[in-house]
Amino acid sequence: MSSVVERLRARLGWEGEERSSPIEAGHVRRFVEAIGDPDPRWQTEAPPTFVVALGQETPELPEALEYGSGWLNGGDRFEYLEPIRIGDVITSRTRFADVFEKHGSSGGLLFLVFETEYRNQHGRTVVRSRGTRIRR
Repeated sequence: MSSVVERLRARLGWEGEERSSPIEAGHVRRFVEAIGDPDPRWQTEAPPTFVVALGQETPELPEALEYGSGWLNGGDRFEYLEPIRIGDVITSRTRFADVFEKHGSSGGLLFLVFETEYRNQHGRTVVRSRGTRIRR
């Protein structure tokens, strides 16, 4: 295991700052137009994938930048617990959940896994996401 992976393992459990985002009708409308889904319920709710538009970026972990020179998206999974409604205020926080390394024919790959929980203004979790970012 590389020293970068060892140093990143020491940071597992790190949490970013909370971010709050009001869910505005215009923002949802533009998102719905972009994905081409005219379902009328999107006039009062946001589509399940809307949380990607809330701008939760991959946290910067300086140690990861020492590994390779570029980023790949390794995929995202979402668990939808209840609808996000227009007028809600969604608060999110990201946690560094896992790190591992794989070696292939093109060299090493560093996998970083982040989990984000999205809560509404009533404190109820509405969405959980798990995203993997790859450094090569």
